[in-house]
This record gives sequence, C-alpha cells and structure tokens, in this order.
Amino acid sequence: MNLKHVEAFRAVMVAGSMTAAAKALFTSQPNVSRLISQLERETGLQLFQRSGVRLIPTSEGTAFFREVERAFVGLQGLANAAAQIRNLGSGRLRIAAMPSAGMTMVPHAIKRFTELFPDVTVSLHVNTSGTVNHWTASQFCDLGVAVYVSEASNCEVEQLSNVSAVCVLSAKHRLAAKRAIRPADLEGESFISLCHGDGTRATMDEAFQRAGVQRVLAIEAQYTAMCCEMVRHGMGVTLAHPIVARDYAGPDIAIRPFLPAIRFPTYLLFPPNRPRERLASAFVAVLRELHDELLAEVVPPTRNASGKTRTRLRVASSK
Repeated sequence: MNLKHVEAFRAVMVAGSMTAAAKALFTSQPNVSRLISQLERETGLQLFQRSGVRLIPTSEGTAFFREVERAFVGLQGLANAAAQIRNLGSGRLRIAAMPSAGMTMVPHAIKRFTELFPDVTVSLHVNTSGTVNHWTASQFCDLGVAVYVSEASNCEVEQLSNVSAVCVLSAKHRLAAKRAIRPADLEGESFISLCHGDGTRATMDEAFQRAGVQRVLAIEAQYTAMCCEMVRHGMGVTLAHPIVARDYAGPDIAIRPFLPAIRFPTYLLFPPNRPRERLASAFVAVLRELHDELLAEVVPPTRNASGKTRTRLRVASSK
C-alpha cells in the first residue's frame, strides 16, 4: 500500500465515482480503477461493490475510509505546521522581561504582535534581570529584556534604548509647577527608592551624593512600577523610566525631566549559539517601533536650529 493507492480511494469516496475522482486527481478513470484494485489486493478488503458503472462502498470500505480520514487530518495538520514554521518559526514565542518592561512596554508590544500574528502563542515570564539572563542563556526563553547583562551571560546582546530618568510626583506637589527637577529640589523630600542591589538604585544615590542632597529614604520597593504606584498614593516622589512613568500618568501624576540625566539602559538578549528565531526577530521589530511611539508620548522629538532631531520631555499638566 502506498500513498497513491490511499489518495485514489479517498478521492472516490469523497467524489462519489471513479470518473469524478479521476478529474480531481488529474488522471484517467482506468488509472483510478487500477489503483483501487491494487489497494483491495494489498489490504485484503473489499472496499466497493460494483453495480454496473456505480461503486457502492462496503462496510469494510466505510470503516477503512474513517481511518484514512484520520490520517489525512494528521497530514493536513503537519502541512499547516510546516507552513507556520516556514512563515514564522515554531508558532510559540517565550519572552523573559525584567518587571519595569514586563509590566508596561512588553505587554503593549505583545498585544500589537498578536494582532499581527494571531496564530502565534506568546508566553511572558517576568523576573529580575539576572534571572532573565539565565532564562535566555539556557534557551528556556527565546528573547530577554533586561536592564543589565550578567558577566556570566553568553547571550547575544543588542541595546534597545538608553533613556533619561524622569521625576514622578503628585500633580499637587509643590514641585509640579517646575519644568524640570534637579537634585537640590528634592532636599528633605520623602523619596521612594528601588531596593538595594539594583544597579539603577546605586546610580541614583550617587547623583544625589555628588550634589550633597539629603533625601528622606523611608520607603523602598523592588520594582519601579511599585514606586510609581506609591507616588500615586501620595507617599513621596521617585525617579523612573519614562515609559514606566507613562503608564502611571494621569490627572493625579506629574512627570518632569530630571537633570542632570540619569540613564536607564535596556538590553535585548538572545540565546547563544543558535540562529535567531524569526518569531523573536518579528517581535523585536514590533517592540522597537512601540518603544519609540511610547517614548515620544513622554519625550516627543524636536528639532534644533541645525535641523537635527533631539528629544524634549513633554511637560504634563498639573491641573
């Protein structure tokens, strides 16, 4: 028994006659008849009763057709899977992200990505940048988004962005009237910090130490999103990535530039020693485009006198 025999049998069952089956298979009616006879000999089954030019399926033929249909459904599934792999990788994308991106920018990008590719399954795993490095290096995830690259990591790395922190404060705060916030403005202010051990926390602390500014450091949180939420509740002020701050912007929140600039780098990590997944590349394209759009809502591009593009923080209304 080979595939041609089975295809001929299925075509006769579906079309209802050898003549119609021959047309469907782009062959002759005698050839279809020959293939059916060979199949009956090889299987030892009487698949049809002959009544003149008509073929009537026997009970054996009907039972065999059910098994053939199951096999063809499986083959069609394999064909669909091959098409999906050919067009967009394996059909599943696993993303690891640190919380500041995994709770804001990445979900926005996943929404847009799944609208473009609805048949792709996307998994998002959120943890510290160190764990993101590990998950990506071990190939548990196809893509990582982190604020730093571990020294022990052998991932392939691309920089997504390197943006300046913004000051997030209550719209009713006395400093909300200022167009930009400097370290001296926060002297004696209740400041919501990231927990120790985060490299961004150390960078912020150094900036205030250089300026000789003493803040009230009574509240800490593990993630920037938590810091912004505490600001919403009137517990103090914080410094944040502008896209994280954007998701918490509203009538009760003011976002102002912080000078001198404190940089927030973001890196894209890819598993080592393997070709980059087309799904991951497609998602990165969406992520980069969305990143620029979201950033422009808070830091819209402007042009200087020479015509070169630069960025300027949009001053949120404090009303």
